[in-house]
Amino acid sequence: MRRILCGLLLLVGCTTYRDDLQRARLHYNANEYDRALVLLEVLEHDIDSLSEAERVQYSYIRGMSHFRLEQKRDARHWLANAVAREQAPTGKGSLTPDEMKRSEETVASLNGPYWASRRASTRRPKPAATPPSARPTSTASRASSATAAPARRPRTSRPSPSSSRRIHCVRKLACR
Repeated sequence: MRRILCGLLLLVGCTTYRDDLQRARLHYNANEYDRALVLLEVLEHDIDSLSEAERVQYSYIRGMSHFRLEQKRDARHWLANAVAREQAPTGKGSLTPDEMKRSEETVASLNGPYWASRRASTRRPKPAATPPSARPTSTASRASSATAAPARRPRTSRPSPSSSRRIHCVRKLACR
């Protein structure tokens, strides 16, 4: 009896996530992008409960909702995620050809200004070349210049954000 009840609860839980995704799509289609985003942000913590096709849909709806609300950074992230998932072998056919074309064009339009600003901010002037007469020639002067180099601080090992996300997922699965 208990097993049947647990099985039914699991089925109801899974359909709830699908229902949230469907409601978000209905809000998106009705041009209620802020309401769609609220549902999708709540659903984000349980995205691992969705199938791969539903994850592609989730990323697409969330990205396009951000784009319609002119939140370009988030739109770029989620639409690139949708395109990457759709191009993966497990996600093929999750988006309609029209949705795929729209998401690729939107990502391309968002990438242009993003990468242009990144290139401009990361350009560094090239160091001036040292003339041959200023270079040390004797081994004694090379040794003295080698000892004068500043010591580097050792790198500390910090968990990456993705590893903390994996730990969260593992804990979540263990609690089920």
